[in-house]
Amino acid sequence: MDATARADAIVAERLRAAAGREPLPGPARGATAAEIAAAVSAGSPHADRFAREVAAAVRGTALALEAARPHPTDLWAAAAAAHPDPSVWFEQAVLLGHPVHPLARSRGDLTDDEIRAYAPEHRPRFDLGRFDVADRAANYTDDRGLPLLPAHPWQAARRGLGEPARTWPGAAPLMSLRTVSTGDRHVKTAVDLQLTSAQRRVSAAAIHNGYFLPERLEAPARRCAITLLPETAVWARTEDGPDPGLAAIVRPAPHTVGHPRAVPLAALAEPCPSDGRPIAAAFTGDDPEAWWAAFAAVALAPLRLFAHTGVALEAHGQNTLASFTRDQPTGLVYRDFGGVRVPPEDFPGLAGDLPEPDRDARLTKLLAALLPTTLTAIVAALADWSGTDPGRWWAAVAAAVRDLDLEPWIRDRVLRDPWPIKATTAMRLAHRPTDDIWAQVPNPLAAA
Repeated sequence: MDATARADAIVAERLRAAAGREPLPGPARGATAAEIAAAVSAGSPHADRFAREVAAAVRGTALALEAARPHPTDLWAAAAAAHPDPSVWFEQAVLLGHPVHPLARSRGDLTDDEIRAYAPEHRPRFDLGRFDVADRAANYTDDRGLPLLPAHPWQAARRGLGEPARTWPGAAPLMSLRTVSTGDRHVKTAVDLQLTSAQRRVSAAAIHNGYFLPERLEAPARRCAITLLPETAVWARTEDGPDPGLAAIVRPAPHTVGHPRAVPLAALAEPCPSDGRPIAAAFTGDDPEAWWAAFAAVALAPLRLFAHTGVALEAHGQNTLASFTRDQPTGLVYRDFGGVRVPPEDFPGLAGDLPEPDRDARLTKLLAALLPTTLTAIVAALADWSGTDPGRWWAAVAAAVRDLDLEPWIRDRVLRDPWPIKATTAMRLAHRPTDDIWAQVPNPLAAA
């Protein structure tokens, strides 16, 4: 089967799965991704747009499959050799993106050549320009960044910024495409592109909240073995208020703050294209059950933080990284605070939708990111690779949850109730496609 046929089958299967759990206009009829997309969106005023998005996802997935390459035997050595930031290799190893989103490899208006030049699964390197933009503001600058606006090269060309005043050479895109590593910094840039569900700009709320939230959460997160990557600098063009299309946020790379072996959780589920071994299996050694028990305790740290503070991290596979000592998981690294939900009374002054008074809504945000997407993908990868029952792996997760001694209402949501999952396909067919819509999936811990 060629790459295009395989890509079509992958997107079609994701659409079928979405139709099985989400409130969609129609059933999943048809053999190809285009046919199923037309069927599930029948009658929607957004059906034509959705059809174009699905076609773009098939195209991007095919390009990703063409870029696949076998994993090296020594992953840590390969990561150290690939880039001055050793997390880059793992970020760029994720081939197909979000494990359940049908538009996981849609790349907006990028051409095929631009996808190869800028998308992480193609492992590109490029110069990240810094521009002398009029009406520019720089806040809480970290001394190393000059007061010049970093801009993604695609966005700089689109906005007509001309030649940069300075560059950071050898920049590498991370899983989110618009966030790039310059070696010791991760720079979240703005691009006028729809990637999966939304245009990827830098909102005024993100500019406002990025310093205060990690500062307030740093101590309780550290007690839960979570390192928050602080947002050390922010730039934006500020004529008539911050311009979300000409803005950037800077964080330290994980290895600069004591985490030289940091792997996005999504990468742990990534199978080798040649033999199918997931990256997680490369670290389990002679005792995979003991390794998995240690990993489960580490991965559930956001639940511990929620129990202590009421703060829900959006701990999905892109925002959350496991930190390793040798091959053993010992903590988490968390970045990007736009999806965090906090009790308003404890975090006054935050902008946007971060303050959420409903504790159940906050917990839903956390559970949906961590359990039915991220951990489920890793369990499925390990079970498929080892030929074992997924229940074997879920039993260890259930034991780790019980060890947290959570309040009964939290424990029941995790161990007994159906899990919430974001209805990403239904959201694309809604009038406000960035507003959350929730579906439910069976809870594998209920039988563990």
